[in-house]
Amino acid sequence: MKTKSSNRCVHCHDVIETRHVFSKNNQVFLKSSDLLSNDWSPINFQWIPVIKMQEQLDIT
Repeated sequence: MKTKSSNRCVHCHDVIETRHVFSKNNQVFLKSSDLLSNDWSPINFQWIPVIKMQEQLDIT
Protein backbone atom coordinates (compact mmCIF):
# COMPACT_ATOMS: atom_id res chain seq x y z
CA MET A 1 0.00 0.00 0.00
CA LYS A 2 1.31 3.35 -0.87
CA THR A 3 1.01 5.99 1.87
CA LYS A 4 2.18 9.51 2.33
CA SER A 5 1.55 12.23 4.84
CA SER A 6 0.59 15.52 3.26
CA ASN A 7 -1.74 17.72 5.29
CA ARG A 8 -2.92 18.26 8.79
CA CYS A 9 -6.54 17.81 9.76
CA VAL A 10 -8.52 19.87 12.26
CA HIS A 11 -7.27 17.78 15.18
CA CYS A 12 -3.55 18.16 14.22
CA HIS A 13 -3.08 14.57 13.09
CA ASP A 14 -1.27 13.67 9.91
CA VAL A 15 -3.59 12.80 7.06
CA ILE A 16 -2.67 9.55 5.31
CA GLU A 17 -3.44 9.22 1.64
CA THR A 18 -3.79 5.63 0.45
CA ARG A 19 -4.26 3.82 -2.83
CA HIS A 20 -5.93 0.48 -3.48
CA VAL A 21 -3.57 -2.24 -4.70
CA PHE A 22 -3.78 -5.96 -5.37
CA SER A 23 -1.52 -8.61 -6.79
CA LYS A 24 -2.21 -11.48 -9.15
CA ASN A 25 0.32 -13.88 -10.67
CA ASN A 26 3.25 -11.90 -9.25
CA GLN A 27 2.00 -8.67 -10.85
CA VAL A 28 0.91 -5.71 -8.67
CA PHE A 29 -1.95 -3.46 -9.80
CA LEU A 30 -2.86 0.05 -8.66
CA LYS A 31 -6.43 1.35 -8.79
CA SER A 32 -7.16 4.60 -10.58
CA SER A 33 -7.51 7.61 -8.28
CA ASP A 34 -10.82 8.49 -9.96
CA LEU A 35 -13.49 7.38 -7.46
CA LEU A 36 -16.00 6.52 -10.16
CA SER A 37 -13.57 4.48 -12.21
CA ASN A 38 -12.83 0.81 -11.76
CA ASP A 39 -9.58 0.91 -13.76
CA TRP A 40 -6.54 -1.00 -12.50
CA SER A 41 -3.06 -0.48 -13.92
CA PRO A 42 -0.04 -2.76 -13.53
CA ILE A 43 2.93 -1.19 -11.79
CA ASN A 44 6.59 -2.09 -11.69
CA PHE A 45 6.98 -3.66 -8.26
CA GLN A 46 9.04 -6.59 -7.04
CA TRP A 47 8.78 -8.27 -3.65
CA ILE A 48 12.09 -8.99 -1.95
CA PRO A 49 12.83 -10.61 1.41
CA VAL A 50 13.47 -8.20 4.29
CA ILE A 51 16.94 -9.65 4.89
CA LYS A 52 17.93 -9.03 1.27
CA MET A 53 16.62 -5.46 1.47
CA GLN A 54 18.59 -4.84 4.68
CA GLU A 55 21.75 -6.15 3.02
CA GLN A 56 21.24 -3.94 -0.03
CA LEU A 57 20.60 -0.89 2.13
CA ASP A 58 23.38 -1.84 4.55
CA ILE A 59 21.03 -1.79 7.55
CA THR A 60 22.10 -3.76 10.61
